[in-house]
This record gives sequence, structure tokens and C-alpha cells, in this order.
Amino acid sequence: MELLAETATFVKGVLVIVSSFVLFVGTVWLLLAAIFGVRMGYLMTATGFFAFMIVLASIWSFGAPGTPKFLGPKGELPHWVAVSAGLELSSSTYPAIERYPAGPWKTPGKDLAAEVEPVTLTFEDFLAEEANAELREAGIEGEVTAEDFAISDLRFATIDGAELAAARGFAVDGGPVVEIFGFRDKGDESLPSYLFLAAAVLGFAAHLPFLDRAERRRKEILTGGDQSPWRGPA
Repeated sequence: MELLAETATFVKGVLVIVSSFVLFVGTVWLLLAAIFGVRMGYLMTATGFFAFMIVLASIWSFGAPGTPKFLGPKGELPHWVAVSAGLELSSSTYPAIERYPAGPWKTPGKDLAAEVEPVTLTFEDFLAEEANAELREAGIEGEVTAEDFAISDLRFATIDGAELAAARGFAVDGGPVVEIFGFRDKGDESLPSYLFLAAAVLGFAAHLPFLDRAERRRKEILTGGDQSPWRGPA
């Protein structure tokens, strides 16, 4: 059911985008084509569209006075990723995990209060996924959820610019207490904005010379030249 709901939402989103493009861009092209001809109308519409997208994508990418950056399409947002869980953890990349819960690990203060819930939920989901994988491997029917686990002794550390988190987790119905380790993935929120800007610049640069050439040809026709009837008005 969840997959069907996501598919229906995706289809609706695609239909909205296609309908908007046809309505707002297609009607402009239709009016210009009736006046200037199909080819000239297309070049004017496309050049204007990409010019508008350059302005819009620039605001998305760099912001504007009173407007923050990345208000348009967003890439992957910053999020926490659980790496491993076990009775005792070790890491060649971050050996500080072996000293948990001692320094450099510290309890979350006011500066990290907002990160407590995201880390807790991430660790609970990770434990549930690991438990379900073990059940499937053992051929045991049933499924556990994140609500079946609890997280305690959450600690944070920043090492070489990487934001790390570690905690202890256990099943609420009983079981061994394990250590869990994860890091904060910075994501790439800005990527779609930059891609839109690059595509808009390329589209504008590709159409502008043809528009200039068509406009020069149109002036020649209006001042005494000839044009094939199938091309439409000059």
C-alpha cells in the first residue's frame, strides 16, 4: 500500500509538471508562432524560457537580499547514518570509538539538543534493520520495528571535521546491550540548484545564436527578401 501511495504521488507530480509546462510555456509558443512563424516562435520562447531559468536558478543557487539560498529543488539533506553496532566497537578511521563513553565523547548540550532525536531515530531504525536481517537469515518468521529498541548514553564528538555519535542500544523486551556508532552525512542540498543553473546557461547559449540568425533573416525578408510559404509569417 505504501508503494502504491508513493507511485500515485509520483504520477501526480509528473502530470502537474507536464501540465504546467504545456500551459505556461506552450501557450506562449503558440501565440508567438502565430505571429512570427513556428521556428521563430520556438526560438523566442526557448531563449526567453532559459533566460528566466538563469535568473531563477541563480536565486536558488546564490540567494538574494532577503531570500536564502536553496529554496528551489533540494538534493540530499544532512542526515545521520548508523555505521555499525556490536558489543565492542573499533574503527581504524575513528579510533576514538574505542574510548566511548570517555573523552572526546561528550553528552549533548544546548548546541546539540536538536540532534538528539534524529540520532536516536536513526540508531533505532538501524537496530531494527539488523535484527530483521538476522531473523531472515535464521529462517524465523516475524518482524521487529524501531519502537522495539531503546537508546541510552548518547554521546557526540567532532574529529577532523567529522561529526560523530555513539550510544548504547537494547531491545525493550530484554537482550544484550550493544554499542552503536554513526556519523552525520552533510548531504548535497545545493546540487539540483547548480544543475538547473548550468542547464539554463547551456540552453540559453545554445538558442541565442540561432535566434540572432533568425532575426537577421527576418529583417532581410521584411526589407525585400523572400521566404518559403511553409515557414509561415516573416
